[in-house]
Amino acid sequence: MSGWLLKKKRKKMQGWAKRWFQLSPSGVLSYSTSPNSVTRGSIQIMLATISSNPDQRLIHIDSGTMLYHLKTLTTEDHDKWTTAFRAYRSGGSIEIQNDLPTAASMMEDVNTSNQQDNVEKGVKSAAALRSSVIRLGDNIDVLRALLDQLSNVPQVKDLNQKISALSRQLEKDQKAIQANADEQQKRWVAFRNGAPPGASTVSLALPNGDLDVDGSNRDSLHRSISARSSVSEQFFDAEDIILSGGDDDGSFGGEEEIEVNNEDSSDDDDEPEVSAHDESETLELSIAGDCVRRNRLPSHAVGDVGSALSVFRKNVGKDLSTISMPISMNEPLNMLQHACEDLEYCQVLDKAATLSNSMERLMHVAIFAVSSFASTQYRTGRKPFNPMMTETYENIRPDKGFRFIAEKVSHNPLIIAAHAEAKAYKYWQCTKIKSKFWGKSMEFMTEGVFNVTLTGHDDHYTYNKPSSWMRNMIAGEKYLETAGEMQVTNHKTGEYATVSFKEGTGGGLFGAPTNRNDVIATFYDSKGKKCRRIVGKWSDKLSEEIDMNKRKLSVLWNANPPGIEDYAKYYGFTRYCVELNEITDLERDKIPITDTRNRPDQRLYENGLADEADAEKQRIEQQQRERRKEFEQQGVVWKPRWFALQEDEHSDPLFIPPPEGETASTGKSFQYTGQYWQARETGQWPSDMFELW
Repeated sequence: MSGWLLKKKRKKMQGWAKRWFQLSPSGVLSYSTSPNSVTRGSIQIMLATISSNPDQRLIHIDSGTMLYHLKTLTTEDHDKWTTAFRAYRSGGSIEIQNDLPTAASMMEDVNTSNQQDNVEKGVKSAAALRSSVIRLGDNIDVLRALLDQLSNVPQVKDLNQKISALSRQLEKDQKAIQANADEQQKRWVAFRNGAPPGASTVSLALPNGDLDVDGSNRDSLHRSISARSSVSEQFFDAEDIILSGGDDDGSFGGEEEIEVNNEDSSDDDDEPEVSAHDESETLELSIAGDCVRRNRLPSHAVGDVGSALSVFRKNVGKDLSTISMPISMNEPLNMLQHACEDLEYCQVLDKAATLSNSMERLMHVAIFAVSSFASTQYRTGRKPFNPMMTETYENIRPDKGFRFIAEKVSHNPLIIAAHAEAKAYKYWQCTKIKSKFWGKSMEFMTEGVFNVTLTGHDDHYTYNKPSSWMRNMIAGEKYLETAGEMQVTNHKTGEYATVSFKEGTGGGLFGAPTNRNDVIATFYDSKGKKCRRIVGKWSDKLSEEIDMNKRKLSVLWNANPPGIEDYAKYYGFTRYCVELNEITDLERDKIPITDTRNRPDQRLYENGLADEADAEKQRIEQQQRERRKEFEQQGVVWKPRWFALQEDEHSDPLFIPPPEGETASTGKSFQYTGQYWQARETGQWPSDMFELW
């Protein structure tokens, strides 16, 4: 089957590209810009989870390492493609039981009056059996190929051994069936030629016993021969999922720009599948006022991630931040704390503020933006806790020279606002946080604008963030990948940088790519002329190409090692992450009751008490639902405490949509009011603050 489909471009705001898709007899779905042009990419349907939304004509195909978002041109096309996918997959299992005659049926045929017809049936049945044996041999080859691809994946060695045992058993069965099929066909041919049929019964001497005339062993044989199908279902977890009309929460349903030209378009498919701040007093944070911080969590990771996959499968394509998930899918950090995690390499901004050259300052701000992904390389695929409405989180770091405050400012959609200040810079963000499960991979999305200003300069920098994916969540080697494009702009000078995060290449079918985490940042002056370039890996180091010809590199940034022993046993946290939820002398008896560190379910979970934490989590979430309902009945509007909605020329007008019937020419965002640190210093918190848990 082949035809035109719209493929969602990977870069944000680029809409859809019209592409020619073809489904081969072997189940490979490939696409190109036109029917006779070079193939741009392909995906194996049998190894993928397919979800569809008929109302929006959407089809999502997730292989674990690759994700296609497709849209059909018509409803009829949607029906045709989904029907074709289902037809192929339902026919992918090995069903040969109808071809296998039982000994009882053959002997009944021998005893009928029309022996000649029955003899012909016997010859054909034996031939069918031989054909089945040949197909069995082909399937053994498939198993061998699968084993080759899985041989280097440590997470599936147990399954590898099981498949090896199954393959050996199938080979024994094949030889036994082959020998008996040859003998059976000889007997029937001899009988047709007038020779006596020999024994009064016909049996297939399988290793596990003779084939009874009642067919019970035949069913067992069918189960063995159908092993490839069952292994596919259990190991690859491939299935069709029908999404309801609201499951995509509007992310793909809009009529975005559609690119219909074919050959000459600039397209990311050519790449491998791949004020806002207060004018507060000068900040003085004494290093002498810092404290000794912990270097590991109280408990290693708890909770079985696999037990939550069934919940994921029921919510394919939905924003998981709006769904109550089992606590086993969490890590003991909160989304507000994740926002503070971006400041781990804040010394890059300290350096930027000392530079006199505006292009060099832009380069360091871009490096800071990229560095926020560095600690995610060790993560294990768990999601952070969702904050409660008006939940806050502060972090004072004299050793790093900043103080930070964040608050959940909107419940639906989930929006967090954060603000940090230091002697050398100010940093703030207002972002929507989303995560979606596509069947084999999870996508983490951050929508909104990040802002930086540098002390002593009039520069105002903004940037966005691309999506990240946790790949191979069902089977194979799990790994986190960031792919897409980020633009960092200096609105004072007009200089900007385009940062491309490349998708990984190489590696086996279920292993992590051998070449991944590559980043290329190209810097432009105010006239759009290329000036500088930075290359490297967001997980390792970034270097400037001195002569733009890759011959000389100057290292500008290095990622820190995890900094704790056995970090993999502690959710893949770095030393900095481990410190985020700690209550030190700087916070004890000083933070408000709304601070994340006081949250009991997260604290219990950090201490390794998963069951108790889950019970607390459900209680807290139910309490918030009841309070929200109570506020609605009283006509009370739930407003954030430390951030206020203000106009923001750098924000998308649709980021916070205007009231129905109104239009907005200028965007809005939640911005820090400057009152939190004053309240903290005096200890006079607002009297109407209430317990969130």
